[in-house]
Amino acid sequence: MRYSRQEIIKFIGKNGQKKIRKTKALVIGAGGTGSYTIMSLAMLGFGRIHVIDDDKIEITNLNRQALYNEDDLGSYKAETIFKRIKKINSLVNISYETSRFDSSNYEIVKDFDIVFDCTDNITTRMIINDACDKFRIPWVFMAVSEFYGQVKLINPGITACFACYNRDPGEIPNCDVTGIVATTASIVSSLAVNTAVKFILGNTDEDLLLIDSLNMSIEKIKINKNEKCRSCSLHDYKYLGRYYSNLKGIIP
Repeated sequence: MRYSRQEIIKFIGKNGQKKIRKTKALVIGAGGTGSYTIMSLAMLGFGRIHVIDDDKIEITNLNRQALYNEDDLGSYKAETIFKRIKKINSLVNISYETSRFDSSNYEIVKDFDIVFDCTDNITTRMIINDACDKFRIPWVFMAVSEFYGQVKLINPGITACFACYNRDPGEIPNCDVTGIVATTASIVSSLAVNTAVKFILGNTDEDLLLIDSLNMSIEKIKINKNEKCRSCSLHDYKYLGRYYSNLKGIIP
């Protein structure tokens, strides 16, 4: 009964819902995009959700991060969202850890069917990219700034990876500098989860989505694999080395 409104959709059906229920999802980051992503996964009925985030809730988070309130200030995001999700859907097996995802714990990705990147730092995304390529785990990249966002499914061995079209990290401002609103965070995370559901049900969309919520537009861009890519072509997983462990200030 719980998922009956989803199961009557021809694209999903009872068999599709079973596939969703069997999917184990890892969510890295429980901030703006992360909180909406986790909530959507739970409502859709993903059977297993694991959240990684070592950040605590601050007053500046409350303009865009779902499921947190003023009483939660100072509490860990991962622990708080764990408690909220248990009340939204008790059927979901959700767990969490208040640690930071970096090159010291990247092997956790191999325990999951799909990974959601809900960070705001290119270095962390490169670690996710290298880890998922190494273990052949599909992942969904999403990014938000102001009224704009990006979403892309990365399926190792099939699609272009994140390193195919992104250079090594430079001084790129995050949402603390550029700003962000809840509407864009929710739109981008919804499109990211929708992309993942399509993939789970056998309909892969490989394009990079460019979202402009100010002008209400979505542009799809085809990204070709880079045959000289250091990650997916040469398998040079340099972001899995010691240098990229114990990173600070990278998850929104």
